[in-house]
Amino acid sequence: MIIWKNNFISMNKYTRPSIKLKQVKKIVLHWTANPGASAENHQKYFNGTAIKSKTYASAHIFVDSKEAICIIPLDEVAYHANDHYERNANGEAFRGVPELAPNANKLSLGIEMCVEKDGSISQSTIQRTAKVIAELCKTYKLDENDIVRHYDVTHKPCPKPFVDDPEQFKQFKAQVGAILNPPKNTVQETEPYPGIQKKGSKGVAVKKIQQKLKISADGIFGPITENAVKNFQSKNGLVVDGIVGKATWSKLF
Repeated sequence: MIIWKNNFISMNKYTRPSIKLKQVKKIVLHWTANPGASAENHQKYFNGTAIKSKTYASAHIFVDSKEAICIIPLDEVAYHANDHYERNANGEAFRGVPELAPNANKLSLGIEMCVEKDGSISQSTIQRTAKVIAELCKTYKLDENDIVRHYDVTHKPCPKPFVDDPEQFKQFKAQVGAILNPPKNTVQETEPYPGIQKKGSKGVAVKKIQQKLKISADGIFGPITENAVKNFQSKNGLVVDGIVGKATWSKLF
C-alpha cells in the first residue's frame, strides 16, 4: 500500500536547500492555513512561487483528503519549525521542545495537513495523516509521544484546530498509537453446538460435556450426567432441566 507519493521540488536555497538532516527525533504536525489548496497545489507553490518570492519555507509531506505528497526527501532539511514567532524575556526565540533545540528543522520531519474551503481539516485528511505519521514512526523508531505540534516548538498557533482544542491532538496521537499497536486478536476457544444432548444421548459431544463437568467421561448421557448438568444449570442461573440445550452448551464452552 502506497501511503504517500514522492514528487520532489527542485533544489534551491529557499524551499529545498539540500541540507542533510542530522537526525529525526520528532515529527512536527502543521496545517497549511490555506483553505481549499490541495497537496498538489502546495507542491507547485513551493516549487515555483515560493522560490520566486524568496520565501524560506517548506515541509516534507503535504496531506489532503485524497492523497499525500512528499515534496522534500526525508533525509533533507525542510524549513518548517524554526521560526521566531515568540520570544522570551531575554529576547531569545521560544523553543518548547528541548529535543529539537537549537534548530528543529535539522532534527525533525514536517507534516502539513491541508485545509478545506471552509477552513476545517477533514476527517479523511486527519486519518490519512495518522497513517503517514505512523509509517514514519515505524521507519525512525518513534512512537505517538514523538509527535509534536508546531505550536509546541515555537508557540505559533499551528495546527490551529489542535491548538484551540488540545483534546483533538490527544485523540490524533491515540489514533497513531492504535495503528502502531493494533489490539491483538483474541481467539476464544469454543465448541460448535452439536444439538440437544439429554438422557440417552451418546457420543463425542456427551463425552465433552462430561469432561467439562469433571465427571467420568464415558460418552453416555445417564443419570449421573443428568444430575451433574442440573447442578451446573442451578449454579449458573439456567433452566434446571438436565438437558444440554444451546444455552447450557454455550455456558459450558
